[in-house]
Amino acid sequence: MWKVWSRMGNLVSTVRKTMERYRMVSPRDAVLVAVSGGPDSVCMLHILLSLREKMGFEVKVAHLDHQFRGEESRRDAEFVTSLAERFDVPCFCHEENVPRFLMSNAMSAQEAARVLRYQFLVKTSKLEYCQRIATGHNADDQAETVLMRVLRGAGPDGLAGIPPKREGIIIRPILACWRSEIENYLSEHDLPFRIDESNLESKYLRNKIRNDLLPQLAHYNPQISRSLVNLGSTMADVSAHFGRLTDLALPEVLKTARVGQFVLDLRKLTGYDEALQRSVFRRVFEFLRPDLPPLASRHVDNLLSMLREGDVGASVELPDRARARLEHGCVVFSHGDGPPTAEEKALDVPGTAAFADAGLTVTAELLPRSELGCCPTEANEDLALFDWNELSPPLKIRSKREGDRFQPFGMEGTQGLKELFVNSKIAFSFRPSVPVLFDETGILWVVGIRRSARAPVTDNTKMVLALRARTSEGSPGTRKDTAV
Repeated sequence: MWKVWSRMGNLVSTVRKTMERYRMVSPRDAVLVAVSGGPDSVCMLHILLSLREKMGFEVKVAHLDHQFRGEESRRDAEFVTSLAERFDVPCFCHEENVPRFLMSNAMSAQEAARVLRYQFLVKTSKLEYCQRIATGHNADDQAETVLMRVLRGAGPDGLAGIPPKREGIIIRPILACWRSEIENYLSEHDLPFRIDESNLESKYLRNKIRNDLLPQLAHYNPQISRSLVNLGSTMADVSAHFGRLTDLALPEVLKTARVGQFVLDLRKLTGYDEALQRSVFRRVFEFLRPDLPPLASRHVDNLLSMLREGDVGASVELPDRARARLEHGCVVFSHGDGPPTAEEKALDVPGTAAFADAGLTVTAELLPRSELGCCPTEANEDLALFDWNELSPPLKIRSKREGDRFQPFGMEGTQGLKELFVNSKIAFSFRPSVPVLFDETGILWVVGIRRSARAPVTDNTKMVLALRARTSEGSPGTRKDTAV
């Protein structure tokens, strides 16, 4: 997908090629350039300024003081401000107390700084009408990122490294430029820059990789950084290919998607090859938890083992309280604290009641028996008919409760809902949200599964209660979601 070119001409032409290849800017765009004051961002700013007239975009500067380094941080901000004044471009500086943010958020210092930095950049880009945000990631950063993800056991998406363009707004113009080239460019143009001494300390994983591991690996392969960048490029192509396959496969295998839950068809899923299964798992988790990094390989391996060897009820724990569970005919991915809280609503006749847990609405209407002709007594998935005069209104609809029993149509005696769900092969995760419709006497319809034996429609019936279940407007599920 992306590549690092050998140096052809100068660094400006390399950056222009990168920007044109990935369509990073359009004419009349305003680009908010994230400038820390370090060599990479200063070089990027200078090159973008040299290209702005030729490529037709505007440049603005943004700087965030993380308040990690006291007086040194303040001097960084002053330096960036003076640099913007020298180049006669607007500059927007902001202070953010990252150490204080860390006290109430469980994340590393670097991650906290990254989160707040991007929040600031996105907010500023909106306020200042900037269509793009440029960050100073270079080819060495790419090599470090790929190696770091190798160590963490990432899949193709993770090994693809840093994308040249992300979410349509974040661009990395100098991603094809090596750090040594950047240093030469700064020297040739006599450009000042600031040095963050903390980057020289092997305190964080990235710094350890940069300062310790990569130099060690260079003894075995002097071109290790270039090899890692090439690996990332190859994995980006693989990731893009499987992304297209996954786009086609996911609608076929997805039974239902609702907030906090995705359900995959087990038969269709096991028909895919293992590589596509891996890609589907990663995509589903991305949808389930877009705020988290991609699934690590160990989690995907555990999911594959569950498919091959697990019985109904087997589960795999995923990051941050997410999980996957093998059920009758499906794999349920979920996140949260457990089943939905029970809800109960009145159903007027005629009228409609929405049952949010199941993503359904149930509609009730009265019809003269003479209008129906041959009238089925057993309910189908979406429709149940009752003799209105044999019922005991008002009607209500709720989630199942412990100890619920009723007499299913066509059976002698009563049956518990738990036994009904087991016999009907209803997925465990769906059971708490299956709607139960009842009157003053008891259960009339386990919606979409079985009606009770009470109040059947006969030739003597005068008025018929027609109950219809439909997927709620805006719900991604379908009526086949509950019966699997």
